[in-house]
Amino acid sequence: MNGEIFSNPKTIHFLRQTDCLSFAAQYFNDGFDFFNPKLYNLKNIDARAACEFPITYYIASLLYVIFGKHLVILKLVHLIILYIGIYYVYKLSNLILKSTIISILLSLFLFTSTVFNYYSFNYLPDTPALGLCFIGMYHIIKYFSIDKKSHLIIGFLFFTLAGLIKVTYTIYPISIIIFALYTFLIKNRIQISKLQSRRIIHFGWLSILIVFLWNAYIIYYNFVYESQSFNTKPMPLWNMNKDELIEVWDIMVNYWNSEYFAHTSMITVAFMLLIQIIFNKKADKRLLAITSISFLGCLSYFILFYSQFKDHDYYILVFFPLLILILINGMKVLFSIVKSFNIKMKNVSIIFFALIVIYGIRYSSLQLTRRYNLQPDDVSLTSLQIESKIKEINKLNIPNKARFIVAPDPTQNGGLFFLNKEGWNIDKIENIKLDTILSLKNQGASFFLINDQKQQINSDDFGVLIYEVDGIKIIKL
Repeated sequence: MNGEIFSNPKTIHFLRQTDCLSFAAQYFNDGFDFFNPKLYNLKNIDARAACEFPITYYIASLLYVIFGKHLVILKLVHLIILYIGIYYVYKLSNLILKSTIISILLSLFLFTSTVFNYYSFNYLPDTPALGLCFIGMYHIIKYFSIDKKSHLIIGFLFFTLAGLIKVTYTIYPISIIIFALYTFLIKNRIQISKLQSRRIIHFGWLSILIVFLWNAYIIYYNFVYESQSFNTKPMPLWNMNKDELIEVWDIMVNYWNSEYFAHTSMITVAFMLLIQIIFNKKADKRLLAITSISFLGCLSYFILFYSQFKDHDYYILVFFPLLILILINGMKVLFSIVKSFNIKMKNVSIIFFALIVIYGIRYSSLQLTRRYNLQPDDVSLTSLQIESKIKEINKLNIPNKARFIVAPDPTQNGGLFFLNKEGWNIDKIENIKLDTILSLKNQGASFFLINDQKQQINSDDFGVLIYEVDGIKIIKL
């Protein structure tokens, strides 16, 4: 499996992985202009498109200059950020529970999720956003205990970065702002000073404003360049009919469910939530308040992006900071309960939780191996064929600025990324029409790459065949 971890993009969400790599590659190719990100597909004007704040892509592109254009670099950037975040999960747990063993186990609990493990070392930006959110959460909760302004500033700095990369992570700073508003406006029963509340509100809204301005820039940028590459709008459940609602739920429960967490881990989270509700007087009141508000925020997110959960397993990662808060406070309540018995009960609880974590990690490892062993599907097939032959294709000495048409390629950037050429994709082989090719030729296309395994296309109709190996044909238009 180690070879698979360090491999180029493949299997689940290949399309989105190649989009992310395209941003990094085009920074490297096109002059490191941070606020003008671009892809390879010229369906957008000049291939320009914007989505998440491209800080990790930009860092990767700068590292390409030093170490060479190795795709694993972007994975490593994401992994390092996430693992720093996991360390802060440990610190947050230890801050509340004062137990090194339990804090380590709570950090390791994240690895009982196949989705978490798969995207930890991946090209998608969701896990670095998660790691940054963990860091922000620790510093803000630390600020409750130690009225030190530096914790507040650092906390909202990392919350801002998390929200810039993935706007949905603003659920957590917004939850903390609402908590601060509550303690400021209503009689304070949760041990946070008026000054702390006021500062949280001021810095919090500044953080949200920055995230809002970036998203306004995304919308403007995509409008100017006529980019439809990414969805930047909610897809709420009320826009779906009954059959579609049932279909999404069925896929989540009967397919993705086993990928989210090991079943024992899900039962553990449910148990920890339940004992907090029943024995809420034993819980950390500030943590319980933030958890409750965050729960409502996550529920709103689920409703607003419900349809996306059908095909996007990584959307569940937004819930992970909430799950950590539930587990930490749940452990606090559990230890408070068993304390009234004897010390052995606490040790039994720790051992039992350790067994749940060990089993969950083993289960996730098996699921992860299955994922890595999935065969290429129609989405990735043409791109992976190009990748396997790219050394031979490069020997053709095609000019760097030459524009390609790639077909059939359902990904907007996959085949073009591996060619390292801008151009266009045609999603299905039946959509290859002479009129379409001529139109794209008039827009600047000079080469046509076809993955024609069944020899359905007569290359003479389009130009001069200059390469043909294993069904991959390149035609000079």
